[in-house]
Amino acid sequence: MKRLFSLLSSVLILLSGNFSFIVHAEDVSDELNGIISYHLTQSGSDSVQSWIDTALTENAGISSEWYILALSQSGSYNFSSYQNALHAYLDSHEIYSASSRLKYALVLASTGEDSPYITESLANSIGQQGIMSWVYALHLMNNGYTCENYSIDDVISQLLSMQLSDGGWAVMGTVGDIDVTAMTIQPLAVYYHSNSEIQNACDRGLQFLSEHQLDYGGYQSFGTENLESTAQVVTALASLGTDAFSDERFIKNGNTLLDGMNVYRLSDGSYSHTHDGISNPTATIQAFYTFVAYQRFQNGQNPLYILDKPEIPEIIPEPEPDFPANEPAVPEPEPDLIPEIPETTVTELSQIPETETSMTSDSVQTSVSLSVSASVSETSAVIFSDTENTTVSQTETSISAVSDTSVFSSSTETSLTVITETSVISPESQEIKKSEQISHQKLIILAVLWSIGLLISLILWILKKRSFKNFIFIGIICLIGSGIILFIRIQSAEEYYHKSPVQKENAIGTVIITIRCDTLIDKADSEYIPEDGIILDQTEIPLSDGETVYDILMQSAQAYGIQTEHNSSYYISGINYLYEMQYGDLSGWMYRVNGELPSVGCAEYHLKDGDFIEWLYSCEIGNDLK
Repeated sequence: MKRLFSLLSSVLILLSGNFSFIVHAEDVSDELNGIISYHLTQSGSDSVQSWIDTALTENAGISSEWYILALSQSGSYNFSSYQNALHAYLDSHEIYSASSRLKYALVLASTGEDSPYITESLANSIGQQGIMSWVYALHLMNNGYTCENYSIDDVISQLLSMQLSDGGWAVMGTVGDIDVTAMTIQPLAVYYHSNSEIQNACDRGLQFLSEHQLDYGGYQSFGTENLESTAQVVTALASLGTDAFSDERFIKNGNTLLDGMNVYRLSDGSYSHTHDGISNPTATIQAFYTFVAYQRFQNGQNPLYILDKPEIPEIIPEPEPDFPANEPAVPEPEPDLIPEIPETTVTELSQIPETETSMTSDSVQTSVSLSVSASVSETSAVIFSDTENTTVSQTETSISAVSDTSVFSSSTETSLTVITETSVISPESQEIKKSEQISHQKLIILAVLWSIGLLISLILWILKKRSFKNFIFIGIICLIGSGIILFIRIQSAEEYYHKSPVQKENAIGTVIITIRCDTLIDKADSEYIPEDGIILDQTEIPLSDGETVYDILMQSAQAYGIQTEHNSSYYISGINYLYEMQYGDLSGWMYRVNGELPSVGCAEYHLKDGDFIEWLYSCEIGNDLK
């Protein structure tokens, strides 16, 4: 028996390498179906094809592209409505970002369209916007597209030359970045087994990624642990034909990359950007195409970015007027790899728009935002309000524990929005009217609160749950709510934006802040881009002990009437109505202190007397900043 056991053990050990895929491979169908179910519910669609024809088509050019590419690589769908919408978007918008043009070209190619836009984008965009324009170009060239100015070897040589001494790649600087390193490996992976130089470069990149993996299985970028960095690493490993969820190089403290992604998974199937965060569109789409990439690896298919170029079902043209319009409808294709969500499990809901809230005002209409900011001593809220005829659309009130700051709505966090019509009245009458309106609003909210309390009490009475403890509890809740409503601090937009220098009694020194968008000069025609690019010139602000870059930005915005938007993690998504990714996938706001780009969030950087703060809009994650 001992000899038999020894023999069987030896055989299993010898064969373990051949069967390791079967033993270790993870089933990600649940994660994929969760994301699909989330979007079907949000869009009120009953199938993936319906989702493509409605929500994804409506957001063509804005937020649909990576979903379209992932869907094209995971099933058979008709993308004609999306293609038409994307072409309409491209025809009506000037795409300033080279990497964005290449992204649109790649997505069009994934839908099976042989559009001139693809080769034109290669010709006018390759290498025009740093490393990402080389990465996207190589993806396209790996799929057979060519460019007169550069060959595949030229692009590969350029990418290899950009590898840093630590083994990583980055948009700027001398330290590798997790996301950029993983994204650079993805197109190079095609040549991993045929080119020793590329193999060596990718191995160094993988070592860099392995060394920077955290104990929970995930990663952090710019000082913040996030889902997206982990997703890019998984996609890179799948491109190399490696099981990302069982590779020993990527298991830390017993946690795999899948564990690192699951930390961000929410109960509704979507994903958050940070730990304990809310649903985030960017995190959710990156999780989706990452799981598609892993599933393709499981099924022995090509990497995510080696396109299948599916044949799109033929669209029967509209009949001529002389003929009856009785052609049969185009049959809806069935998905291939991702199981269809049963119709009975999909609930049609009215979707709350995910677009960013616009806060503009003129003599006719004022867009208003209510956000609550809790401080140690009091609860304050900001209402951009005016007179009568109020229409309320309630979504979610954003709350943060930051003193004397206003939390504005963003793409991931929407505040109570009120749109009111105004009339021309004298300042004295306006102040009286505002005071009356605020009192009237409080009375309405109080009435609604107590009405709900009475309704709940009536329901309990009818259900014969008549314990006096229930009614006392309801009364206490109503009293607490009434107290909050009565003592809440309400300001008009004019009161909040007091447009006067910041003053502090407990100042320990001063700092200087400036806000600029120099990189957008001559790139876009917008009323929010000053001719000299200066939104706020160098301005001295008193500094209190313990204050951060975030605190100073909010105080400056309040003092000088500058619009800002951020999420619950204090990530600044917009300043002066200029938003992240508005001018390319790599565009957004960055800050420098004393000329250096910190690796922590603005709410974590504590200032000292004499610090110089710059808020700068970048189109290339800082690579274009002077």
